[in-house]
Amino acid sequence: MESPPHTPAGSPVFLPASELRDRIRNKELSALDVTEAVLDHLETVNPLINAVVAVRAEGALADARAADALPPEERGPLHGIPFTVKDANESAQLPTAYGSLPFADYRPGFDSEVVARLRRAGGILVGSTNMPEFGLRITTDNRAFPATRNPWNTEHGPTGSSGGAAAAVAAGIGPLALAADGAGSVRAPASACGIVGLKPTRGRVPWAPASQEQWAGYVVNGPMARTVGDAALMLDAMAGPAVGEPYGLSQPSGSFLGAGVQPPRRLRVAYTCTPPHGTVVPEVREVFEEAVSAFGDLDVELVEASPDLSGFLDPLLTVIAANVATMVRGVPPEHLAELESTTLDVALRGERLGAVDYCAAVAAAQQRAADVIRFWTRYDVLLSPTLTVLPPPLGADVEGTGFEERWREYADWLAFTYPFNVTGQPAISLPAGRTDRNLPVGVQLVGAPGAEARLLGLAADFERARPWAHARPRLG
Repeated sequence: MESPPHTPAGSPVFLPASELRDRIRNKELSALDVTEAVLDHLETVNPLINAVVAVRAEGALADARAADALPPEERGPLHGIPFTVKDANESAQLPTAYGSLPFADYRPGFDSEVVARLRRAGGILVGSTNMPEFGLRITTDNRAFPATRNPWNTEHGPTGSSGGAAAAVAAGIGPLALAADGAGSVRAPASACGIVGLKPTRGRVPWAPASQEQWAGYVVNGPMARTVGDAALMLDAMAGPAVGEPYGLSQPSGSFLGAGVQPPRRLRVAYTCTPPHGTVVPEVREVFEEAVSAFGDLDVELVEASPDLSGFLDPLLTVIAANVATMVRGVPPEHLAELESTTLDVALRGERLGAVDYCAAVAAAQQRAADVIRFWTRYDVLLSPTLTVLPPPLGADVEGTGFEERWREYADWLAFTYPFNVTGQPAISLPAGRTDRNLPVGVQLVGAPGAEARLLGLAADFERARPWAHARPRLG
């Protein structure tokens, strides 16, 4: 495929992280070569899409030079690989605004545990990516920074809330991005931007140290990449418990990158295109049906079936409102007027809740989660669309004005994603095709708790059958 405009011939910016690592190891490229190429590419294409909101160019170049000076035996699994972090993940040398104007100048002065792990593995942190204020919209816009555009069709957005992360990866601004998913915020933008986005099992990747959990544990850090193998490579560097974390899972016995090995038995894959509420638009349904056909050609048993995914939305809205109210209490009074009206509306809803309301919501969610997870005693994987809709036009939003009204419409878009934040199960979005308007459509695979390796293995099979990494947006 012809290289997109603004990408010099021979540039490494669209190479997979695994290939970059091998080329650096073989001295075909240096960490400095790769980092300079990504930073040059960022400078050229980011004004077109507004994916990256803060850049540490000098720091990244210094890290790359230091990486090149390391002897081979001291090099980590991400040696020399540039990556970005979502504006919600604290890092020592970048501001962390959480997509919010009152925090635009906030510098935490520390790396969150997951950022520190990626850097210790040899990754080169180049910048932070855009998000809506506190992750409270499915569109990536806010008062602090320009709205992010979808690299495949810049008249449209990348959805959210990790829209900047997805757009950056799709546009070649680093092969890896750290993102976070509270109701679909990794998977939805991955679907909208034609990349891979994984929400791990709750507790697989820590939130320490600034917070030990987000939204009662529903929010999970996850990797974004252009290939399944790169997402697995990144997860290997991120995964593992942190001291004091409430949900920490033990370190897996094997590598997620090695998950492509054939399972000991034929997988039983259920599939559905019927959401618990809302409607799947025809363009998404058409791409999904083609993907089901492709899965049918793999060595799996394919059955049309689905768990009952109803009953999660009301508890989720209660948890979100209460947590946002707590966050807003930390904003100095003189800066409250800088918050967006929709954020204040969520916080006011949370302030009106009582302790009994919150405890009842969490208990109801746990009961429904237990019922849903039993489905995975009969099936290994659930296949569904990721989003029910296409990436919306830039500036479009839901019509509702109040918190509940807006979020019930968001939930229709995210009907296949948010239930699995509540259940805590791993889920991955994979590119499945594009529409006539060049808008990507993704499909989602959901596994039992702790079954990331199984998901990654099946995802790798689908990627081999329907490769996508060669496709690149034509920016400009």
